[in-house]
Order: sequence, then structure tokens, then C-alpha cells
Amino acid sequence: MHENAKHKQYSIWSNCRYTFYKLRLIEGTGSLAICGIDMLLSILLPFLEAALAGAVTACLVSNNEPEVILLFVAGYIILLQTVRFGQSHLRDLRHKLLFMFRAQMNAEYYQKILSMDGQSLESTIGQKKKEIATKNLYSGNDRGIEAYTRNFLELFSNICGLILYGIIVGKVSLLLLLLLIAQTAFSSFLHFWAGKRTYKLEDEIEKNWQAFQYLRRESIVPENGKDIRIYQMKHWFLRCFYTWIDRIVILIDNEQTGFMAAGIMEKILSFGRNLLVYGYLIREMAQGGMTLPSFLLYVGIVSGFEAWMNGLFEALNQILMDEKLMDGYRDFMDFGNRNDDSKPAPHAAGSAHEIRLENVSFRYEGSDADTIHNLNLTIRPGEKLALVGLNGAGKTTLIKLLCGLYRPTGGKIYLDGQDLQTLSQEAVFKEFSVVFQEVFAFSFPLAANVSCSKQEQEDKAKLKESLSKAGLWTKIQELPNGIRTAMNKDLDESGVALSGGELQKLMLARAVYKDSPVVILDEPTATLDPIAESEMYEKYDELIQGKTSIFISHRLSSTRFCERILFMEKGAVIEEGSHESLMAKGGAYAELFTLQAKYYQQKKKEEEIYA
Repeated sequence: MHENAKHKQYSIWSNCRYTFYKLRLIEGTGSLAICGIDMLLSILLPFLEAALAGAVTACLVSNNEPEVILLFVAGYIILLQTVRFGQSHLRDLRHKLLFMFRAQMNAEYYQKILSMDGQSLESTIGQKKKEIATKNLYSGNDRGIEAYTRNFLELFSNICGLILYGIIVGKVSLLLLLLLIAQTAFSSFLHFWAGKRTYKLEDEIEKNWQAFQYLRRESIVPENGKDIRIYQMKHWFLRCFYTWIDRIVILIDNEQTGFMAAGIMEKILSFGRNLLVYGYLIREMAQGGMTLPSFLLYVGIVSGFEAWMNGLFEALNQILMDEKLMDGYRDFMDFGNRNDDSKPAPHAAGSAHEIRLENVSFRYEGSDADTIHNLNLTIRPGEKLALVGLNGAGKTTLIKLLCGLYRPTGGKIYLDGQDLQTLSQEAVFKEFSVVFQEVFAFSFPLAANVSCSKQEQEDKAKLKESLSKAGLWTKIQELPNGIRTAMNKDLDESGVALSGGELQKLMLARAVYKDSPVVILDEPTATLDPIAESEMYEKYDELIQGKTSIFISHRLSSTRFCERILFMEKGAVIEEGSHESLMAKGGAYAELFTLQAKYYQQKKKEEEIYA
């Protein structure tokens, strides 16, 4: 059903092009200019610093007048300070630019989450991919896409610096240049090997880190405190903590060992290289083949060559460390189905639809059995249908299939004869008003919870009518800001929380306001008692006359008013008909209805006794 959980791997060059394409797209071409000038000054500044001693010495041993020497030295220092100031200012601009880049990448990330199909997002694979993508944006300044972009700029700067210094060294001795290149190439290989080794260990570290995070979360949840203390689970938790911490530490130690080994070998090679290089320069100067100013210049250049090389390795190591996050981010952005605007809308949009299922099956990821199995069903336009059955019968899954949230793993679903999968998902969603089991209000103004649109797009008359029909308008008149009152206190301290019954009415108002031709109620009243649930369903029925209506409940008495009742068990419809015909049949529906009726009658008597 889904793509493989293991994320795709892209080449470093591919990720580099992707990153800077996004940088130019989001921050504009000027962002690349800032980064380019910063790189130029980053190369020029160390060169001017390395050449300072040689330049001053050359002036001092020259036959120029003291005023000329002083003017030259002053001019050089002013140039150096100007470049240093410019580079510092541009570096600050670059830091700000890259931070804003990472922040604004969130828009793309959340647009992806909100536009991708729910089935892919809800899946275990989808959640794992999303978690890696989240880390790419939310791991701070030193991990993820911000650090990745910055380290590429550092890598380019160091490569350019190495080339510049290599040209200068090559003018002195081609042999010296070959020595420096060979040492650099071998050190690069060592660090690349260490980076690849780290990449392989990242998955194992991540698995152990997730286990540790699970323990941490469970140990501090207040609701778990009672069990942890009553059943003396403290020592068990601590032992698990120590176990996972030890595993993580060992893996991180193994991860760093490779870099340490590469670093030690590189230092040994650098020591041998410096002996040869400085020995050669000293010999050249002693034999008169090189002046003191030239000697000082080349000593600075060779020292700078090593600094560029170390910087290159550091940038490359950091890039390799973030490569997995970049791979994971791009993989997530390509994962799942997006709404395709090129697909057509239903040809009978806005009318009461016929929905037909042909041999429809659905199996959840990782499951060894179908939740919906080979189901054939036709829902007639304007029909009032009930789906009933015990919890786990597949009722909610069927509803998600009907309105296009899930894709069948087998069979076809047709909306007025059109295959649901060939239609625009957003256009299909407009045809359905669904109230799911989890009834809640977003922490936005009450009006936004009903209209699900911006304030300037709301139909004020329709809004009032919907709230009035739902029986909530009187309550709204009592609220401090009327329909603009914020729900809950997450975003506004003056927000209010509605009771369970009031939330039910809010969801009813939302369904009435949307005015879709198909209305589905997926046990939104499950927390209410049977009588209150039955009354609420009848209220829904009263307000959605003429629409294709599907009522779902595990309480069989709540949907007696429906024209047709489907009794589901283990993903299949085992009985269907009116309430009267099903009771007359004396099958599973009648048996469960009778059992529930006895239970509720007995419970009511007990409540009357203890009242």
C-alpha cells in the first residue's frame, strides 16, 4: 500500500542543488549574492592576513623613504580592516539569511502535511518519514537544513581557498604542491570513510533514542504516576533508562571513534608534511633561493593551506552528518498522494449522490487481515442509512473510504458512476460533511470553527442560521465576544471551553453551514448516554432532510428512524433492512438489540434506586 519505510538516498551533489535552488526560490537571487560575496571575502581575508608579515618585511628591507613605507603599511592595514569589517558584517547577514530560510521552509513543510492524503500521513511509514523531515527543520542552527546550507558554503570557501593557495605554492615548487594535494586527498578519504561509518550508525542510534524518549515521556506523564508508584515500577524504569542510555553512549562512542582515528592519522600526516615543507622553505632561504619576505609569505600560505584543509574536512563531516536529514526531508516531500487539480470534479456536484462499492477491501499497513473485506453496497441518492455494529466492526474505516480519505486496497468506489480515485480529492471533500467520533473545537474563534474559513469569507446570515438551528445561538449571546469568542485558552487567555453537549451542537452547526449533499455522522455522540444520543441523532436528521445521510453507532436503538440499517461484523455487512424487518428476522441485529435494551433498562433501574 505504501512506499518502503526506508527513505530514499540522494547524492550529496543532488542535495546541494536542491538546497540552493530552494534558497534562491524562497529568499531571492540576492541571497546567493550575499553568500557569494561572503565567500569571496572569507577567502581574501586569510590571504591578506597570511601575507601581512611578508609585505611589511618587504617594505622594511626596501630602499623606499620611511614616509612611503609608513603609507604602504597603513594602507595595507586599512585594507585588511576594511575586508575584516565587511566579512564580519556579511557573515552576520548570512547567519540571519539562513535562519530565515529555515524558518520559511516551514511553509512548504506544513503545506505538504495539509495537502497530502490522510491515509499516507496516518500510516506508520508516513509518521516515521514526517519525524525525520521535522528534525531537518527543528533541530536548531547546527543540525538540519540551515547547518547543511551553511556547511556547503564553508565547503566551497575552503575548496576555493585550497585552489588559490595551491596555485601560490605551485609557483615555488610543483613537488610541494603534489605533496600537499596527496596529503589532502588521503585525509579526505579517511574523513569520508568516517562519515560513511557514521551514516550507517545513525539508524541504530535513532532507534535507541526513540526507545529512550518513549520511556522519558511515560515516566513524567501525571496519569502514569499512580501505577508507577502503586506497583513499585520505579526500579524497572530506572533499569530501562540505564540500559538505553548505555546503548546510545556506546553507539555514539563508536560513531566518534572513526572521526578520532581519521583526525589522529591526519595530524600525523600534517606533522610529516610540515617537516618536509618548512624544511624545504628554510633550505631555499639559506641557499639564497628565497628572500625573507618571500619565506614569511610562503610560511603563512602553507599554514593557511592546512587551515583550509581542516575547514574543508570539518564542513564535509558536518554535511555527511546532516545528509540523512536532507534525504529524509526530500523523501517525505515526495511521499503520499497530493490532490491533483487536473482531475475532474464530480459531474453531479452539489446534488444527493449515489455511492456504490464494488468488491471493496481495505487492509491497514502491517495487518494480516482485511478490516473491510469484499464489500458490495449501493447507497441511493437521498437515502437515510445507518451503519451499526460493535466496536471494531469496520464502520469508521468504511466511512473514510466512502468520502475519499482512504483508498481501497481492492475493488472500486463510485460516486454517481465515477471512480472516486479519478476525481479531484478537494472537489470530492466538498460533497461530504462528516462529524467524526472525536468531537473537539479548534482554538480559533467560534465562528471559524463553524464556517472553517476566513472571517471575510464567512456568510454571516448563514452562520447565524446554522447556529440557531443547532440550538447554540442562545449560548453564544452569553459569550463575551459572541461568535468571535475564542475556543479554549491555547491562543487566547479569554477563550472559553464548551461542554460536551455544546460541542455536539457546534459540530451540528458546522455540518449545517457546509450544506454538503452527503452527511455522515460517525458516532460523534458516543460519550452521551443512549437517550441523549438518540435525541441528538434525531436532531441531526431533522436538519439534514433531503440529503444522503449515513448514521453510525454501536448503539442500535439510536438509528431506528433510518430507512435502511446495515449491521456490520468483521468488515462485512451481515444483515440489512429496516429496524422492524431485522427484528422480525431474529438474527444478530435482533439479538444485540435485545441485549442492549436489557442492559440499559437494568442500568436505568439501578440509577433510580440509588437516586
